Amino acid sequence: MTEAYKTKNRNIKNRPKKQKPKHKHKLGKKYCISLSALFICYLAFFVAVNTFSEKRTFSETENRVLQSKPTFSIEKLLEGRFIGKYEDYKVDQFYNRDFWNDVKVKTDKLLLKKESKGVYLGKDDYLLEQFDKPNEENVANNLKAINSFAERYNNVKQYMLISPTAVNILSTNLPMAAPAIDQQEYIDNYVKKLDSSISFVDTYTTLLEHKKEDIFYKSDHHWTSLGAFYSYQKLADVMDLSVKDSDDYDIELVSNSFEGALASKSGYRTKQKDKVKVYIPKDENDKVVVNYEEEQKRTATLYESEKLEEKDKYQVFLGGNHPLVKINTASTSGKTLLIFKDSYANSFVPFLTSHFSKIILIDPRYYYEDIDELMKSENVDEVLYLYNANTFFNDTTLAPVLNNE
Repeated sequence: MTEAYKTKNRNIKNRPKKQKPKHKHKLGKKYCISLSALFICYLAFFVAVNTFSEKRTFSETENRVLQSKPTFSIEKLLEGRFIGKYEDYKVDQFYNRDFWNDVKVKTDKLLLKKESKGVYLGKDDYLLEQFDKPNEENVANNLKAINSFAERYNNVKQYMLISPTAVNILSTNLPMAAPAIDQQEYIDNYVKKLDSSISFVDTYTTLLEHKKEDIFYKSDHHWTSLGAFYSYQKLADVMDLSVKDSDDYDIELVSNSFEGALASKSGYRTKQKDKVKVYIPKDENDKVVVNYEEEQKRTATLYESEKLEEKDKYQVFLGGNHPLVKINTASTSGKTLLIFKDSYANSFVPFLTSHFSKIILIDPRYYYEDIDELMKSENVDEVLYLYNANTFFNDTTLAPVLNNE
């Protein structure tokens, strides 16, 4: 090793190290402390306001009941029920929840996201509810129960109308790259499993022919009165009833400010609110006596006008869903029709009053009485299953009612 190399190496080792400026180190430390303190204050603020803010039971914006604070018990904790409900409670009761939901939706839209909570923001300002694959076990149970019921009452004419939803009929309105499961294929496959005595009413082609008309609400998952009317015409043809035309009705606009369930669920706002219309027969054949059995309420109309003052204006039809409704009409047919239904039937029933002397509505989600006793006491002549596809494919309540379980 040369003397020159040793000298150079010695000089490098003895070179004084650079000192970092002390003021910069102190500045970085103060910044970290300040940031941490700000974050702690932020957390403390939200803990405080969430603890002491007034708790709500219902969200007008989302149109749903909010989770209340669950009662604690060791049993619930061990089973896992308490934790799940407590998490739902904290989410539902978060301070200024509606504001934060709105911020999220607007941010997603800026990022060109077209889906929120299973609802697509479609073309022409349509909100379209996502269709998921059916629960095969639930459908199989329902079909088995329906077929068994048909055999038990083989002297009663039976019909089924499973309506496609907007995501199926208006699939071209879906945003680009949105997954589109063929809903109609499932409907067709299930129809093949029905007892031959049950007449299926296929409304897919009918609705598709009128897809450019307002047959579905833009902000809600229901069909409009117009969509229900076209489906009624198809049903009347299958039932061999005298089919009425639109000219047989006075069509009245009862609201032009309807913002439906899909808008509430997703947080999306349509540019124009939906219109709600009702069809009044010109021959005054709409005289009815409506008995809400569980509520022990009787009215002389199929429409609850006070519901137009609420957010969910679709409830104008029969006031929403009820376990058991009996409708006596002015029809002289002498026939009684029993309908197992979801909410799609609420705007459909007004078209049937001129064809049946009595119409009985059962919503299996809320009905717990003896169905065989009802069939006998009411001398039912015909039965109709009226659902939308989304509800029917995931229903767990129809089979127990039909089986009297």
